[in-house]
Amino acid sequence: MQTSTIQTGSFQTFLNEAGTTHGTSILLLHGSGPGANAMSNWQFALPFLADTYHCLAPDIAGFGLSQHNAPPSSTREWIDIWVQQQIDLLDAKGIEQAHIVGNSMGGGVTLHLLNRHPDRFKKAVLMGPVGAPFEPTDGLTKGWEFYKDPSQEALEYLITKFLYDPSLLGDDIANIAAQRFNNVMKDEIRVQFEAMFSGGTKMGIDAFVLSDDELNNIPHHMLVTHAREDFFIPLNNAYHLIERIPNAQLHVFDHCGHWIQIEKKKAFNNLTKLFFDGFLDD
Repeated sequence: MQTSTIQTGSFQTFLNEAGTTHGTSILLLHGSGPGANAMSNWQFALPFLADTYHCLAPDIAGFGLSQHNAPPSSTREWIDIWVQQQIDLLDAKGIEQAHIVGNSMGGGVTLHLLNRHPDRFKKAVLMGPVGAPFEPTDGLTKGWEFYKDPSQEALEYLITKFLYDPSLLGDDIANIAAQRFNNVMKDEIRVQFEAMFSGGTKMGIDAFVLSDDELNNIPHHMLVTHAREDFFIPLNNAYHLIERIPNAQLHVFDHCGHWIQIEKKKAFNNLTKLFFDGFLDD
């Protein structure tokens, strides 16, 4: 794996990249949450998929090492930035078309990319995505409004709730929370995250929603994955999407939380590869 910094519009994008000798590319978009970045989401998926695909996992603008120079103050404006960032990235890498994987917030960005730039993408995989209308869950509210009362304990709680079985991380949860907390409390990180969801969780959710007509017109073959016990994004989101996107299918993971790619990493990685390889086609 290699890392690089690429100019995308007015700011630089930090990119994790692997499998560069392969001809077909996959763009992997991570979720939100305080302290999120590409490798916190794709630490297992990236090396696995890079055996046969050229994989690009950028830090989305405002997260990780991709800091925006002039952060806007509404989620809708951030979505515009996130969408254009990915197109600029593909252009910079000379990639005409790619598969795409979007987790949670990254799933919402993926839907907007497929809607606005359908010709740039082949197949798509979504994981516990936003993009459907729903009432704020306790988990998502605590994540997107974290800075109303930030603490290391609150961050540890969120990390625990990402998993159906927190014991999988053993004693690492407290260490992960401590490391993340030091990072998320940096002024430059906090300012950007607060700006993303300044209107509150409900307004943020609604900003990602695509109309029925827009979803109906997404032509791509899509695999929607969701966890039955997801604490952050309701399973009904997945049903909302597959009932409207013509070529979408659904896989529901049982005994699993929001971090499918961590908690069910072997199953998720293999399912994603089978889908992109064409083995789940009609």
